[in-house]
Amino acid sequence: MNAVSMNNLWNYLQGLSLTVSNRKWLMERLAEPVSSTVMSDKEIKEDLTEAFQQLNEVKVGKRKTRNAKDLLYEL
Repeated sequence: MNAVSMNNLWNYLQGLSLTVSNRKWLMERLAEPVSSTVMSDKEIKEDLTEAFQQLNEVKVGKRKTRNAKDLLYEL
């Protein structure tokens, strides 16, 4: 995120009417370590391997998929 975006975010946050509990919640979320949401190279490789395996199963008829239109209506 660049400096302009950070300043815009800060101005937005300052303009909010936050209760003490809201401020505490926000502070805790901002203090959370970023690494907890970052995937390792190994995790990425494993997930991609699984995804490609599932795509191959669809191609050979071993796995059924849902109609994209049905999926969109579900969302």
